[in-house]
Amino acid sequence: MATAKRGERNVPLEIRTTITERPAELTSVVAYAFSKGGTLLDMQPLDKGGSAKLALPVGKEAQAVRVVLGPEMDKGELDVGELLRRGGLDAHVALRPNMERLPPLLFELGPDVWPHWIGRRCLVKGTLLKSVVAGGITLKLPVCNAAIDIYEVDPWPFIIIKLPEYEIDRLRDIVVGPWPPIDLPITPRPPERFPGAFRVDLAGEVSLNPQPLPPEPPERIGARITDPGTIRGFNPQPEPPREMLRSLALPAELQIAARSSRAVFERAVVAHLELLRPILCWLFPMFVKRTKLVTVMTDECGHFRAVIWRSYFNLDVPDLYFVARQRIWPGFWVTIYEPTPVACHTWWNYVCGTEVTLVTTHPLAHACPPCPPIVAPNNWVLFMAVGNTSVWRIHGANDTTKVGAPGHDPAKLGLLDDSAPWGGSLRPRLEFDSSLRSDLGVRYYRVSYKRPAEAESEWRPNTDAINRHYTHEVGGDLILEQYPLGPQSVGASAHLCEIPPALPPTGQWSTPNVVLDTQSAVIPTVAVAPGTTFDAGGNPVGTDQGGPWQIKVELFDAAGNLVDPEALGIKWRVPASSDLSGTIQTRDAALLGLVDAAQNRMVLTVRVDNNPTFARIDAPSVGGSAAADECGVMNYASRALGVDAPFLALQRNRFASYSFYVQRGAVSPPEYSAAGTAAANAAGMPAAIPPSPPGDPLPTVGSLLDLCVLAGFTENLYVAHRATDGWSRQDQYDSRTARAFVLAPGPTSNA
Repeated sequence: MATAKRGERNVPLEIRTTITERPAELTSVVAYAFSKGGTLLDMQPLDKGGSAKLALPVGKEAQAVRVVLGPEMDKGELDVGELLRRGGLDAHVALRPNMERLPPLLFELGPDVWPHWIGRRCLVKGTLLKSVVAGGITLKLPVCNAAIDIYEVDPWPFIIIKLPEYEIDRLRDIVVGPWPPIDLPITPRPPERFPGAFRVDLAGEVSLNPQPLPPEPPERIGARITDPGTIRGFNPQPEPPREMLRSLALPAELQIAARSSRAVFERAVVAHLELLRPILCWLFPMFVKRTKLVTVMTDECGHFRAVIWRSYFNLDVPDLYFVARQRIWPGFWVTIYEPTPVACHTWWNYVCGTEVTLVTTHPLAHACPPCPPIVAPNNWVLFMAVGNTSVWRIHGANDTTKVGAPGHDPAKLGLLDDSAPWGGSLRPRLEFDSSLRSDLGVRYYRVSYKRPAEAESEWRPNTDAINRHYTHEVGGDLILEQYPLGPQSVGASAHLCEIPPALPPTGQWSTPNVVLDTQSAVIPTVAVAPGTTFDAGGNPVGTDQGGPWQIKVELFDAAGNLVDPEALGIKWRVPASSDLSGTIQTRDAALLGLVDAAQNRMVLTVRVDNNPTFARIDAPSVGGSAAADECGVMNYASRALGVDAPFLALQRNRFASYSFYVQRGAVSPPEYSAAGTAAANAAGMPAAIPPSPPGDPLPTVGSLLDLCVLAGFTENLYVAHRATDGWSRQDQYDSRTARAFVLAPGPTSNA
């Protein structure tokens, strides 16, 4: 806050204040003097008698001085607008060059004023996250080193009072008209944030909304809104279900008030704000005023917190709006979170101290590595996941399915809890207690893999580059740099990767690619366990390369020597839940049979299957008459005849499911459908086709034709492989096929 330059002469101004019923909590009251331009001229606290003496500099010309009596403020926050927002009392004094003294300025400070100076502090805390999609999975990563601007929004009663008459009349028309409202005017679409390749779909900005279910942008709503349940974002608390909103009718007193005077209507609108707020935020976006309170930075986990002073004009609880900025390019700040309309994205009636979650999808926002709290004994190594899939989901790696437990099935060892195998490139994710580097001298790890039946000499180490990234400032510019972890040779040991340090050399860790920046190794299962195909008859070709594979983790000191984790007190851990968000509770891997203490290592078993699927639809038939001609026409003599539609849906180890349907023209749903688990070969296919749903009869001519006499049909078959790499299903192993036929009445048909 700039202060006035002192002249050669000051004029004293005595402040005399009468404070009635002064509470003990009101420890300090300060008198401030500002120029007409808002420059602070002087500030002095009141003494015990309620007096203070300000020194006002006299200039060459007369000036108007604003004297404000208010609570004590830090100079960094001080400006006349903020002081008045906090309930300061002001008075104006004319200061002329020829004045030698000013008469005392009198204030009265009573119970109608000072309660608004006490207990008005409010703790605001929250987290800024970036929503990213990796492998079809939506993740929320923390956004670090971002500036959060916290604004207070005028409460709706203030906004309603300021509306011009024509806007009030527009609101009257909506209230007395059909409900839910139709013909709701739509605000214009804002300009695109990025042209061309950087174009951002505004539909994605719904995830920028702090509410549980955000509003659609105006162009998605269309010119007519018929369902208020589709308008989200007016309240950060969960709102009633859509069916409830649809069934709500406007209260009769509100509709009656709409035909009354403006004052009566305003009071009725304020009394029914919870019902009208989703409409008001779209109707009057230009009349919403926001006041910036404070700017605070996010930490490495995206958290922020600030203490604000609630406005004197908002007597209940604050209504807050948030904007996030981040320095992306050299010397340039980019707004990465600023949803509009403001009123539709305001945290109305914010409860002080509660958590605010802001989610951005801005493509340029820099995210940081996830940093959930990990609950484990000191000196831990956590085998958290393969890709983004928790180790706890693997058969044999949890309390229920560990070897020796009642739920253990040797045939399912290494499969996921939904009986899905692993395939593609597996990316184990390890987390390390910082004490390993700082206190125990453990600096490196190595990940290797082999089949259980192979010899110890057959362990294959990770050979893919493992890196992390960090951002730091250089000359005011934000720079992204790579931090290589390995693999590298250290001493006599090869293929070691460095345990990531708690902090980078400078700046903060960053996650430009959530897949690559969280991997601790890469296991190319396609190279070591390739899949085998089927011949034209639906029989597997070659030897199955799938099956169990072991993943080994070892630890090394700074000289590259293999360490004994047990001797150092290092605890091998796995997550105790399939949910990797929030606090991570852990389980002792040794109790699950995953630690080979004699060999100083942890070993996890996964079941790999890269064998592709196979799909084939054979010629259909009616009463034994196949559609053998090139036109695919089958003649029927009776509508009661069965229609046979044979097909093959195969996967060598039955790690696939199929969906088959017969559709007439463009009719939906299909006339016949079947779904189930794929067979291992053509011979096993009949046993793999139960009616779906169970009990449904096989199709007949009549069931397919319905009211038609002559119709064309399509047969569609999709076989979906269940394998995953931990991030996404390996759909490259899926297969599909289609076929068409026509049912036509024959010469002797009774159709």
